[in-house]
Amino acid sequence: MRELERRINNLIQVGTVTETRCSDGKALARVNVLGRVTDFLPVKMIGNDFIRIWIPVRVGEQVMVVCPYGNANSGFIIPSIFNRNLPEPSGATEDKAIVEFAGGVRIDSDGSNVNIKAPLNVNIVCATATITAAKTIITSTTTNNGNVTINGNLDINGNLSMNGSGGSGKATITGDLNVSGVIYDSKGDLTNHTHSTTDGATAEAR
Repeated sequence: MRELERRINNLIQVGTVTETRCSDGKALARVNVLGRVTDFLPVKMIGNDFIRIWIPVRVGEQVMVVCPYGNANSGFIIPSIFNRNLPEPSGATEDKAIVEFAGGVRIDSDGSNVNIKAPLNVNIVCATATITAAKTIITSTTTNNGNVTINGNLDINGNLSMNGSGGSGKATITGDLNVSGVIYDSKGDLTNHTHSTTDGATAEAR
């Protein structure tokens, strides 16, 4: 009878992670359950031949230990339980899903909008990136290492500086060039340029 009671008590227990073994690619941890520390047990995650999701457990994390056969050292760990030392992330509601990392990276969505925050870098590596949006706004100093093709109009509200190889650039324009201001080159104002003719008269720009 006592053996049966012991096995029933071991079926589902709550404890705190005391040690992990994740650095070698294994999702294992030991848990302190009411003063007794378990052996290294596997941590439940999502994984099959289609998708694998790795979320390492941390020391001090409150978890659930499930032992289907009542043997406390042959079960598995279900993470994670929010508690006073590790509360829900800021802004958590019944209408918002949040993924938050220790370094400050945060992804949240309320089903309509997706917000991504990264204090340092976001690195995307792929063969082709396609963005389809009604409007795209970029507030950044931007560097493009490669050719750029624009299939549409280009409006620049600011100055345009161009440097080619060797410190000199070349602009090739197929079509008309309409300028509402003054055109300059290395010798000065071309729009309002004047010069003397062979008969001593002054010729002005048209």
